[in-house]
Amino acid sequence: MVLSPIAAHLASPISGVLAAASDETTVNPILALWPVLLLGVAFYMLAIRPQRRRTQALREFQANLTVGDEVNTVGGIIGVISSLSEHEAMVDVGGVQLKFARGAIAAPARGRSE
Repeated sequence: MVLSPIAAHLASPISGVLAAASDETTVNPILALWPVLLLGVAFYMLAIRPQRRRTQALREFQANLTVGDEVNTVGGIIGVISSLSEHEAMVDVGGVQLKFARGAIAAPARGRSE
């Protein structure tokens, strides 16, 4: 390939830079992955692990429900559990019995004043 004098003039500094770059030492691939690994560990510790703990605590709460517990549903209804089955809970809300899936019980009721 024949280069014009202008192209040859422009190519010579570029080839010098490429030659200088190839003379540098290469970085160990394991060291190059450290930032990615650190970000992965940080994401796990700050996002995934706490969410797993919250999910496990909710499952334990739902498994340990008893009749008479005052609960809050995912829809925001606060009531007292009047009966339980394996998959459902009857919640008494001001004299009205509502049937909920056991998974719809979100938390114990707090700060309710009568």
